[in-house]
Amino acid sequence: MSYNELLVSSDFISTGKSILKKEIDCLKKLSECIDVNFHHACKLILHCTGKVITMGVGKSGHIAKKIAATFSSTGTPSFFIHPNDAGHGDLGMISSNDIIIILSNSGESRELLVLIPTLKYLKVNIISITRNIGNTISKISKVNIYTNIIQEVCIFGLAPTTSTTAMLVIGDTLAITLSKIRKFTLNKFILSHPEGTIKNTNLIKVSDVMRNIKDLQVMRSDSSLYEVIQKIDNFLGIVIICSKDNHVVGIVTNKDIKNFLLDNNNLKQTKVSSIMKTNLISIKSNQPLINAINLIKLNKIKNLIVIDNYKLIGIINIYDIFV
Repeated sequence: MSYNELLVSSDFISTGKSILKKEIDCLKKLSECIDVNFHHACKLILHCTGKVITMGVGKSGHIAKKIAATFSSTGTPSFFIHPNDAGHGDLGMISSNDIIIILSNSGESRELLVLIPTLKYLKVNIISITRNIGNTISKISKVNIYTNIIQEVCIFGLAPTTSTTAMLVIGDTLAITLSKIRKFTLNKFILSHPEGTIKNTNLIKVSDVMRNIKDLQVMRSDSSLYEVIQKIDNFLGIVIICSKDNHVVGIVTNKDIKNFLLDNNNLKQTKVSSIMKTNLISIKSNQPLINAINLIKLNKIKNLIVIDNYKLIGIINIYDIFV
């Protein structure tokens, strides 16, 4: 049969669906892995005072890298060490406060086994994810989660396919479970993704990233300029002027003070109300962050006042949103 004839006769769709169904059927059994061992693994990681370090070789190594990345971006500091590099000095990156998560389908990978004596000496807690129990790595682990994947969807039943997908799912489940238990906030998530497009979605509100009123310098309009200079926030370079009932009436920036000083020097007699800006640009805390970004860009300002019910509740600085 020629190559063209083979292409015509091949049913890619039905073959693909058949393989996908086999993988889904195997993955459905993974709920059985969420048991007491999963509980103990979560508990160990939650109380870890160091880092969570993942290890694996071959395809399991690629999955281990991804799991470490997911842990790190969802509130659990983590990184990947390749076992070969670990055996040539990178074991020095590991301390007794860390936790090692080892991914190995067979649980007998030579590159991992040679590290066991050193890891035991370091008294590092080991969590392993393997195909079954009874293998060497599962025996030396503090906790072992076994996937019970018997058959790969590879046509030879050999290439890591279903087994690595199962490891990935278990890793994701560990990371997101811990993220929920830690009450990992959207603001912290944003801070670990400064170069992404996440900040531009309507899911993120102004209130998620703003600086609260308790972190701001707020003064009354009858304060002297001398007092304002003493109080002005060096980082934000701004003092917010409010009435007694906390209504914003103006702002004073470093630039305003500089301009005044060029022509005047009577700081103690000058009221801040005489130099403050009153044509304020503000936003409500429940607005999407993208609206705040657009206001800052459009008006070419560094600080955006956040007001609810006509009262000051916070501020967004240009550096808070990585514009």
